[in-house]
Amino acid sequence: MTKNVKNLSKEFLHATSRADLDKLKDLCNQHDIKDWTFIRHEITGDTALHIAAREGYLEIVKFLCENWKNHSFKVVNVVNKDTKRPLHEAAQFAKSDIVEYLIDNGAEVDAIKRADWTPLMLACTKDGPDAIESIKKLIKAGANLSLRNKDGWMPLHIASRVGNANIIKLLLEVEPELINVSSKNGRTALHIAAFHGHLDAIHLLLSTEPNLLHSPDYSGLLPIHEAVKSKDYKVFEYLIKCRADVKKTDFIGHTILHIAALCGNIPVIEYILENKLIEIDCKDNFGATPLNIAQKNNMHSVIEFLEQYKT
Repeated sequence: MTKNVKNLSKEFLHATSRADLDKLKDLCNQHDIKDWTFIRHEITGDTALHIAAREGYLEIVKFLCENWKNHSFKVVNVVNKDTKRPLHEAAQFAKSDIVEYLIDNGAEVDAIKRADWTPLMLACTKDGPDAIESIKKLIKAGANLSLRNKDGWMPLHIASRVGNANIIKLLLEVEPELINVSSKNGRTALHIAAFHGHLDAIHLLLSTEPNLLHSPDYSGLLPIHEAVKSKDYKVFEYLIKCRADVKKTDFIGHTILHIAALCGNIPVIEYILENKLIEIDCKDNFGATPLNIAQKNNMHSVIEFLEQYKT
């Protein structure tokens, strides 16, 4: 890239990031720009349309899409070095008005960026009313809820990580059967919601499909095991009330007591021992007790608690 092109790119993209539409028009006239798609961020490959979509500058998005008729492709589908399109940016940052505009102007709804993320998946990483509106517009435009990213996650799994029950409900209203679909490692939406401590999402998922409570992933872990890892006592308590199997071990013999010792979850350790759910000296498949696990991982507060409890 020549020095002049570098300077023009810097000026053009800087004007976009400042939402300076007049400056953009001046630059186009001054340099007789017929095609803005060659103007890109040197590292990311972002165009002005990527930036405007991400920042929510609708007037600039319209300017970039409506005043350039000589392209051999739809400019709304321009890609950066990550194969990310402006619709990905608008969806990821919950710019619902721009999501709608780009779709109406020919954006590919299920476009895949690197790591196999669609705009809908990215929209599900966000929370709040604008995210919900973006998701609704993508679904209305025919977005595929069953597509998976490289980890086998669908939009429902991603929404469960965020924990917005309204988004989860919206996705399940469109495709109820997705409730039982697991990721590549066998994790259901409930595993994910439990690990991240999202009580409202857990309540919704279990009220929709109670059997998720007893569904193991490919390591034998149940949602109750994930709740212990989350260190969110209310989630653990709720799953206990839902009659989670507290005796169940994973495939290497770890009980919820072993897992609590491993991650330093003393409130759960105390609950388990006070209610005599599991013996303090229970052993995994390798003969290790919860105390052994705590010692191996230098969980000093757990070691002290278990040693005092034994005495």
